[in-house]
Amino acid sequence: MSVVPEIRASATGLAPRGILAPGDQVRWMGNHYAVSALAGTTVHLEPVRSGAAPTVAVPIQLLAAAEDFAVLDRLGRPVSAEPLPNWSMLEGVSPECAHEARTWRRHVIEVDTGLLPEVPEGSRPREGYDPEQFTLVERYERKAAELRAVLGWKVSWKTVQRKRLAFLREDIWGLIDKRRTRPSTVNRRTDARVVDLLLALLERQAKEEAATDARTLFNNLRRTARATLGPGVKVPAEPTLYALLRRLGIDALQLRDPTRRRQDRLNRPAPPFGVTTATAPGELVQVDSTSLDVKVLGDDGQPTQVELTAAVDVFTRSIIAAVLRPKTVGRRKARKQARALLSTGISTGRATKAVDASLLLALCMAPAPMRTGFDAAASAARSDLPYEELLEVDARMEHAAARPVIMPETIVIDHGTVFAGQAFFDACSFLGISVRPARKRTPTDKAIVERTFESIKSLFSQRVNSYTGRDFSRRGKQIDPDRLWTLQELDDLLQEWIAVGWQARPHEELRSPYEPNLPPLTPNQVYAAGVQAAGYLPIPLGSADYLQLLPTAWVGVRDDGIRFRNRTYDNFRGELEKVRNTPSGLKGKKRDGWELRYNPYTPEQVWLRDHRSREWITAVFKYQHLIGAPWTQHLWETATAEYVARGGRHAQDEAIAQVLADLLERAGQGPDDPGVAGVPDGYAPVPGLDGGWAPASDGFFDPFADAETLDLDALGPLTVLELDEPSLYAPAPSPTDEEIIPGSAHGPDDAEGADTPVPSLLADLGDLDDSLDSAARHLLDLSAESNPPQEDRP
Repeated sequence: MSVVPEIRASATGLAPRGILAPGDQVRWMGNHYAVSALAGTTVHLEPVRSGAAPTVAVPIQLLAAAEDFAVLDRLGRPVSAEPLPNWSMLEGVSPECAHEARTWRRHVIEVDTGLLPEVPEGSRPREGYDPEQFTLVERYERKAAELRAVLGWKVSWKTVQRKRLAFLREDIWGLIDKRRTRPSTVNRRTDARVVDLLLALLERQAKEEAATDARTLFNNLRRTARATLGPGVKVPAEPTLYALLRRLGIDALQLRDPTRRRQDRLNRPAPPFGVTTATAPGELVQVDSTSLDVKVLGDDGQPTQVELTAAVDVFTRSIIAAVLRPKTVGRRKARKQARALLSTGISTGRATKAVDASLLLALCMAPAPMRTGFDAAASAARSDLPYEELLEVDARMEHAAARPVIMPETIVIDHGTVFAGQAFFDACSFLGISVRPARKRTPTDKAIVERTFESIKSLFSQRVNSYTGRDFSRRGKQIDPDRLWTLQELDDLLQEWIAVGWQARPHEELRSPYEPNLPPLTPNQVYAAGVQAAGYLPIPLGSADYLQLLPTAWVGVRDDGIRFRNRTYDNFRGELEKVRNTPSGLKGKKRDGWELRYNPYTPEQVWLRDHRSREWITAVFKYQHLIGAPWTQHLWETATAEYVARGGRHAQDEAIAQVLADLLERAGQGPDDPGVAGVPDGYAPVPGLDGGWAPASDGFFDPFADAETLDLDALGPLTVLELDEPSLYAPAPSPTDEEIIPGSAHGPDDAEGADTPVPSLLADLGDLDDSLDSAARHLLDLSAESNPPQEDRP
């Protein structure tokens, strides 16, 4: 009876990897050992060289954890560990492929060891598989003949050899047919160069060309491929190209979208996507501007659009500051004709300016005051804010609205013109705020403020009677013509809604990370929790601090005062005497000029800084007493254009101030007002009028007093749509008897003449608009001499 020889697992390579066997050599603690025995988890080691080290028994955990541990070959060199087989890959193949691999495993083990796996101990090899009697080639041939006869597989002995060697390298994964595991590519059988060319055409179309359909794109692909790749490269048929577009994640119907929408998809950031997070109030603040889709009444009496600039805190989702500004695209023909008469450069439109972004930062750090008409629920004392604790630290919270005061640490901005200037970056540097610009045309970098704007439009804007919508498909049938809010009134409504409608509204993103099943929190509740950990430090800004946020100009001081933007400013207390006709000593681009701070929304006064004494000197417009009301830079430009159109010069600021005063008076009456218009100083007699000329101080005049009555029946059909309501505004009262100029065509008994509408003198200028800057006036509430002493004039 022959004895089956003992087969060492470590010699066959079929034992589980990582198991030591007696006779293996290892390196441990700088010595060369041989494994003498294994007892449970203990390894007995004997030195290879006698006397080099004592015999030791080491736990397998301690042995394997040593830094210099290694298994050595017969020559004493470390054996590199083979990677473990990826058993999980069997789950990614078909059941037939996995069953075939397991079948091969049984046969390969029998060829290598002579025994099938999991046979009883003491079993003998089958005929032809005994390793001591037959060579490997004989066993390969024996197994190949058996597989052909029993399983019907068409295999040769070389196939069995290849399977055995792959099994020794990769275990059972080496027996998998790799043709069944190859991952499918996006382009499948389409040439990769054709796919690259298709993507290039899509990118060029999104950036440059107009929208087109998929069939035109495929025709361009074929022509471009024939010209650049040659006739040997085959472009698939249209069904294959449509399937290729789907695999690329491109909807063929979206190829006809507008250019901007296609560019937005092209600039979409690469996944994975995530939510912008912050751990404390003010850690991350996002700032942006958007059109509010609401019509308001400008201070010139004309309807205008509104632009909103807001700052949103990421941690609390609070709107910590919001500024409204008028917005005009500047495409009106009359305005361009009027501005062409000016020798000074004037912008063609209006929108939010860099100074608005700077003032927005100041609003973030000051409590929002309760305004006249606010509901009591908008008070901070009745909100979820920690009112008592904040009041002890900051006395300004006593009459504050329910809006948290958050000092930004980092601000995320886009590349809009509002933030492109140096004024905004200087303001952030002055306040110690870091600025992080977003990537161009990547709104996802500031997705939170973008989504907040959508919420403001859906929750606030569409409930305003003059809501226009983003386009005609998102607006109502008609705008309520009864009344338009002024910009100041709309700003009061928005600030009250932020305190009542937004800060007290639960937000789905504001859930407790420790109790996700609890209802969502409001921005004020999250701020109350965050301020307990982050703390609150009031930062009261003085008048000099607010001046540091304004734009800068460098001017000289002459005998008549400061000449700035075709206006003359002076200080009637004599504070400019020490700098008058004196160079500042500042070189470079400053050219010996003095630092001047100004606000385009409150140009009644400017502030000049004496860098030697670090004092601010307030200078007031010399002819502000002629205007007597707040005005803006845009209204000044409008009055200048009107005065120059009548033969004046843009340097005559006194006459322009009189025109501006008349403009403000007529703007208060609203557009299309049937009342008569006053005559400001600087007008020349209107050609074509036979009536006498009446000075402005003597009363009013009617420029169409002697005009013949228009026969409407002789005009024929109108070319424009007739409206039941010719005006959005109610007509103003007719002038009284005392207001009628003697000698004019309109007398007290002339009822027909009293009802005849008189076109405004500004009709040639088109729709002009502007607004008063209430936020800037609250922040820059400085003492100014609005009525300077009168000078003796010759």
